Amino acid sequence: MTSGAAPIAVIGGGLAGLTAALDLAEAGSRVALIERRPFVGGKAYSFDDPNHHIQLDNGQHITMRCCTAFQALLERLGCADIVRYQDALSVAVIDPESAGRQVSVLARAEVGWLGRLGPRLLPAPLHLAPSLTMYDHLSTVEKARLALALEPIRRMSESDRRALDRQSFADFLLAHQQTPRVIERFWDLIVLPTCNDRSADVSAAQAIQVFQEGFSRESAAADIGNFVRGLGEVAETALARLRERGGEVHLNAAASALTVEGKSVTALRFGRDQELEVSGVVVALPPKQAMTLIPAGWRRREPFWRLGQFEVSPIVNVHMRWDRPVMQRDFVAVLDDDAQFIFNRSKLHGWSDEHWISVSLSGAHELAALPQPEIAARVERAVRRALRRTQDAALLASRVIKESEATFRPKPGMASHRLRARTSIANLFLAGAWTATGWPATMESAVRSGHAAAAAVLEQEHSHA
Repeated sequence: MTSGAAPIAVIGGGLAGLTAALDLAEAGSRVALIERRPFVGGKAYSFDDPNHHIQLDNGQHITMRCCTAFQALLERLGCADIVRYQDALSVAVIDPESAGRQVSVLARAEVGWLGRLGPRLLPAPLHLAPSLTMYDHLSTVEKARLALALEPIRRMSESDRRALDRQSFADFLLAHQQTPRVIERFWDLIVLPTCNDRSADVSAAQAIQVFQEGFSRESAAADIGNFVRGLGEVAETALARLRERGGEVHLNAAASALTVEGKSVTALRFGRDQELEVSGVVVALPPKQAMTLIPAGWRRREPFWRLGQFEVSPIVNVHMRWDRPVMQRDFVAVLDDDAQFIFNRSKLHGWSDEHWISVSLSGAHELAALPQPEIAARVERAVRRALRRTQDAALLASRVIKESEATFRPKPGMASHRLRARTSIANLFLAGAWTATGWPATMESAVRSGHAAAAAVLEQEHSHA
């Protein structure tokens, strides 16, 4: 595309939009990024807490080694050192109801008395076997039954997996001899943070994809990466790179309308009655917001009517400042709906004079509906049940952040509504973690969708050259 041509507008400055805009700019296209907020990052941003002079993320995010597209983006931006990966998968799981607050470790054999049997000598998924035998929150019989589901998941073909989209993962597990207790105390520990809902409300096809990518193919795939600096750095670096490549950036400028003539978008209205002539548009917004931009006459047509089929699932995060350190590990999982995952933010970020933890609650439909003070009180009680060191500690401050529409809800049957980048409007493309990437609504899915949208734009440009 020549410098004088109308730009491609990318609407939305989250990871999907930023990835699409960067790909297009680096391919020589003229790009205009439109973002309604004064900052970029979408659902993964950082902010300065004015009361404590520290930077917090809106929520506690993690990544895994199997998230290769996201990792490649970090390397491309020179931000790879923002993530610290585990040497081997290790998740300490606390059961507050057990005597003495029992802690068990689900690990790829990081536990000392298991040596290095798992990660080095056994192929996936057998690398999990040594640590699963030490998982104290299930009985011996329950642990033995895990193989009755893990093995079919490992052996399942992609076509067979997709055929299960209309079945819930809980129903799949029950059909493979898993009990409700096992689902709650093992399977949901992985399904909740990755799919943002419980097994009963998640498509079997989607949940099985998570287990296949993370646990069945490579022994290192599920190693967890924690962020040691604010995640907003990634988005800000991407924005700076886009500007270096000549991209126009419009912040505080919500897109309000698209002009469609024939089967092509010709213009975009945004901000305070600004209008931009465009050669194409990438809409990188959640489904509901994307729907509002589609001209009314198109909304009931294929594929746009599918945008109205999406439901959302919330995430609640509570950042807590204590008068002393209250945990030693980087993070722990908790068998408690009001705690779920607790991260030692001070240790991860190297804050020696501040004692912060962050509690991340996925699929928090009930909590998200409550007032913030009530959420803070419930989470504090759960944290005090889970962490011994809080018994004599004083909670100095807490900050509740509710993302009521954090992700789409991957309920049974949703795969058919997840749209590809191309649409029936010739030069209108879609991106977002909710699109047809095959992944749940994660940062990995967002980045993959951005690549797919940019590739579709460039393919169309080349076909018309």
